[in-house]
Amino acid sequence: MPEHRIQRASRTAKLFVVVVCLIILLLEAWSAWRAYEMALDEATRDASNMALALTQQADQTFKEVDVVLLGVQEHLDYDGTKAAGRQRTHDFMVTSVAAVPQLAMLMVYDETGLAIGTSQATLEHRYIQDDYFLHHQRLRTNQAYLGKPMRSRVSGQWVVTMSRRINHPDGSFAGVVVADIDLSHFQRYYEQFAIGRNGAILFGLNEGTVIYRQPLLSYSIGLDISKSILQGYLTNAEQGSFELRSPRDDIVRITSFRHCNLYPLFVAVALAKDDILEDWTRRVWIRGIAVLLLLIVIGYGGNRLVAQVAGRETAEMEAITARTELERLYRTLEAQSQKDGLTDVFNRRYFDAALTAELARLNRSGESLSLIMVDVDHFKRYNDTYGHAAGDICLKQVAAALNGVARRQGDIVARYGGEEFALILPNCNAASAAAISGRLVQAVRALRIPHEGSPVGQVTISVGAASLASGKGAQVDARDLIDSADAALYLAKEQGRDRAIQHEYPRLTLLPDIPGLR
Repeated sequence: MPEHRIQRASRTAKLFVVVVCLIILLLEAWSAWRAYEMALDEATRDASNMALALTQQADQTFKEVDVVLLGVQEHLDYDGTKAAGRQRTHDFMVTSVAAVPQLAMLMVYDETGLAIGTSQATLEHRYIQDDYFLHHQRLRTNQAYLGKPMRSRVSGQWVVTMSRRINHPDGSFAGVVVADIDLSHFQRYYEQFAIGRNGAILFGLNEGTVIYRQPLLSYSIGLDISKSILQGYLTNAEQGSFELRSPRDDIVRITSFRHCNLYPLFVAVALAKDDILEDWTRRVWIRGIAVLLLLIVIGYGGNRLVAQVAGRETAEMEAITARTELERLYRTLEAQSQKDGLTDVFNRRYFDAALTAELARLNRSGESLSLIMVDVDHFKRYNDTYGHAAGDICLKQVAAALNGVARRQGDIVARYGGEEFALILPNCNAASAAAISGRLVQAVRALRIPHEGSPVGQVTISVGAASLASGKGAQVDARDLIDSADAALYLAKEQGRDRAIQHEYPRLTLLPDIPGLR
């Protein structure tokens, strides 16, 4: 009965901890979702307010220019075309350009398209047939006409034109007066708005031509968007907001647009969703970490409570289980730290420790020990010819071939460095080392890895071996044994590679003609 009560109390404590954690998680998730919605709603309002401010600025900008155009029309009507009248009209245009910062230039053209007046110091007599001229020539209207962006014939800068028709007394077409509005005026104004790293402001004509984009892209001025998704929204409403993934840069943006009240213009403000949610994401991470720490504390306290209720025996069993798992993880990590990440053979650090241990064992037991050094022939040429990725694959294949030969228990295959490998063969005398060396050469040949940079046309290896047979108490330095194997390896290279040489204390000898050796 007491045992049953203990188990019931344990289950109740566990359920309590779980319920508390779930409530905290649900509350935090709800709070994060509300903050998410509020961030998007606030960004939508900000974009809409920016669009309103920009349309008001656009209306004011073009209205000021329109007033100037009306003034030029009035001067042309009352001052006439005589020299004195033209001078007064010219002076008015010069004064207007100086007074209106967005106004770059004023021009007057007669019914043939010939320039007859300008705000510049000198008048260049030239003919035009631009879109605004053809528009006024074809259509009799008292409304100003906004043309598409173009390069100024005088300054070479991007401008957008605003023009009005000039009539003869009988109402027939007498020409146009046109104003060049500098687009840098809009750039200076738009740069004051914070739209984030990936946000954008689009300003254009209602018919689907972009006048300016912030930030400016090389192709954006004059871009035709009449068939874009954005134009569909612009056509159907005077203002609005929507979320859209851009087909150009694959960025999701919340876009608010608005049409100007006075002129056929629109402004669209697009804020990148990632920029909008940047602060929200940071807060979620911070709060998430805090909640996680809180849950850890609650979980720890709950587990302590359960452990006290369940009894000391249960706590001890849990501790033993945890310790066993920790030891298993430690052994797994230790094994992983001993392997080379590319070839999956042992690494240099493990090789150094293993060789020292084997020499110490040799000192105690007096048994034999062999060390084999292997180098992939002309490997730099292989990398230069096929690339480093192919070189990595080649090293993996060579390492697998070496592993396939050295399969005795206790044999160690390690990557010594770069394209060089080393094999530690305990209880292996010189004759056995010679046979294994030959099989190593043959195993790599059998891979038949093409190698244009090699005289034999395929990947081969050079092998140097050193063997020890020592009595008890003999002291052999690891560096001496490595140098001996290296000396044999270098001799194999000097004699033409694709072969094996053995260094036997105290002399250096060429291995006998064993299959796979030269």
